[in-house]
Amino acid sequence: METFIFRSQFPVTKEQLFQFHEDPIGFSTLMTANPGIQVKQKPKSLAVGEVAILKVPLVPMIPFLYVTWIAKHTIYEKNKMFQDNQEKGPFKKFLHSHVFLDVEDKPNESILSDEVQISFYLWPISKYFIYPILYLMFRKRHQMTAAYFKTNFRLIFSGYSRTVID
Repeated sequence: METFIFRSQFPVTKEQLFQFHEDPIGFSTLMTANPGIQVKQKPKSLAVGEVAILKVPLVPMIPFLYVTWIAKHTIYEKNKMFQDNQEKGPFKKFLHSHVFLDVEDKPNESILSDEVQISFYLWPISKYFIYPILYLMFRKRHQMTAAYFKTNFRLIFSGYSRTVID
């Protein structure tokens, strides 16, 4: 199992960063980062059990081949993290954790870590062509988050981290 991580630092508190994601404007804003995605059902909140239903292009460069993606919220810890799990979609596994961290000695700064446990067909070969898609998508999402706060973000890490399974 691989985990894709995109981690950035923002000059806002983790409570502000979390609130952006919790407010309806957060979902609406971040969905515009993904061209071609059609929102069929928005989650009402980040609460466990909430569901988002999307129609997503199967291949980003071919916008007329769509697949239904159903993501269900499975974990919610206010100002710390929330998680959504693909129940139906293009991946064999896509478990997305949104983690909000403090920055030591900087009370008005925080880190957003998007961590996706992912598996796709023909893995590990497919991870090489999926990486640029994930990188560009999360970079755009972090840019849009920073733009909402009228600031910039600083990329800390982007890449895969192997998860150890006992």
